[in-house]
Amino acid sequence: MDPLRRRIIRLSAYYPFKFRSVDVNLPGRFMRADRSEFDCVAYIMSAGEVSIQTPTITVAGERIVAYLETVGRVAGQVTAITQHGFVMSIVAPSKHRDKLADKLTWLHNLNKSGINDDRDQKRFTPVHDKCEISVVTGEVYQCRLIDMSSGGMAVNVDLKAPVGSLVKFEDASAVVVRNFQGGIALEFVDKPSKGVINKYFMRDDL
Repeated sequence: MDPLRRRIIRLSAYYPFKFRSVDVNLPGRFMRADRSEFDCVAYIMSAGEVSIQTPTITVAGERIVAYLETVGRVAGQVTAITQHGFVMSIVAPSKHRDKLADKLTWLHNLNKSGINDDRDQKRFTPVHDKCEISVVTGEVYQCRLIDMSSGGMAVNVDLKAPVGSLVKFEDASAVVVRNFQGGIALEFVDKPSKGVINKYFMRDDL
């Protein structure tokens, strides 16, 4: 196989056409190749690419690491320079891409619903996202924790629960405040213990 064809196949595996771009508004910071850091805002994003707004001038091909609210760390290279910033690829294992796609789906449906996110507190992305929730009838559901704040959390789960219904997460109780495609948003009745927060976030200041 010639090198050009091999490269096309490799890029196709990294950037399948199924990745859909959505409008976002995610503040954060990014680090350039020289390790200097700058504020930024991500405004268009897919699981393979993100458009960044920043007054800082970058260079095509430069490696970038960005830390964005809700979605966390993304890394890749500058693929285009724009009037207000740059576009960067997102290089990550397929497992991480699936998680990112889940978060973007949640954000898209939240924005499309026209409902404001009631969790005014700062949200944090977990370092360990596999968890369980249980409902009052006793069933336990395997989940993927999207993010959490001091007021609530969002999880990907195969469950459509009535708004206002009670669920348990570790040692905390929460009520369902919203259903979205692929998951539910919860508001805490009582906050998880510091041990639980440290388990998922390695911090105790949520």
